[in-house]
Amino acid sequence: MNEQLVLRVLGMDCAACEQRLAYAVRRVEGVRYAVADHGTGVLEVHLMPGTDREAVAARVVEAGFTVTGVETR
Repeated sequence: MNEQLVLRVLGMDCAACEQRLAYAVRRVEGVRYAVADHGTGVLEVHLMPGTDREAVAARVVEAGFTVTGVETR
């Protein structure tokens, strides 16, 4: 069963930011799906069980954004 993370992200100002962030996060091993919405400041990530959640957050920071909150669903 997949796990879902919802990250609150600062710094997404446009559709290009959404695409850049989602692409960067999809490159983390174990990420099955990622979509960002600059209007809400939310990044939704679907993970395979056992995926390193810290690696996902680190990739967001590496891409130039700030994580302000994380929720697991």
